[in-house]
Amino acid sequence: MNLELGARRRILVYGAGFIVLSLVQLTMTVGDYFLLPDFLFLIPLLAAMWTPGYDGFALGLAAGFLRDYAAGRGYGPGMLAGLLLGLLGNAVARSGWRQYAIRGSVLVVLSTVFHELFLSLFSWILPFLPTETRFLQVLRVSFSRMPRLLLSNMVGALILTGYFTLCFHDWKSKLKKQKQTPTLSEAQHGR
Repeated sequence: MNLELGARRRILVYGAGFIVLSLVQLTMTVGDYFLLPDFLFLIPLLAAMWTPGYDGFALGLAAGFLRDYAAGRGYGPGMLAGLLLGLLGNAVARSGWRQYAIRGSVLVVLSTVFHELFLSLFSWILPFLPTETRFLQVLRVSFSRMPRLLLSNMVGALILTGYFTLCFHDWKSKLKKQKQTPTLSEAQHGR
């Protein structure tokens, strides 16, 4: 949403958010009834929409590598998925809060559904256990998780949007505007 942010500020905000949220995601346990938002999935997507350019691309590669490393792979599909999420977020980025909210929510929902179905397909093609499972069983499990997963990722997207808003808000220009606005007595006396 803002192309005029300095590189130093973006690196500090995205770096701190990436480190904290990846630690939250990788260290907290997931219960049966509550799923944590997939922050490593959401960071490249929303960062690319917030500041179009190479930010989402770079964060997607870093988040994908961390996802692959946590899963026990060096380089794998997580890096490719993160890279594509960053590029997809960059492709639909527009200015304005309304466009950000509409396109961001649609993108979070569609990419979450696609990602879940893609992982279900891979778990059916390359199962971890030698038992044979039917594709419909895999899809049934995937669709039963889908509402909770969508809700948790939407909450995570709202958390990230709030974080970006607080960090990238231009507090100085608001103070300058308040100082430039004359008080009632100054306006009456023509000062």
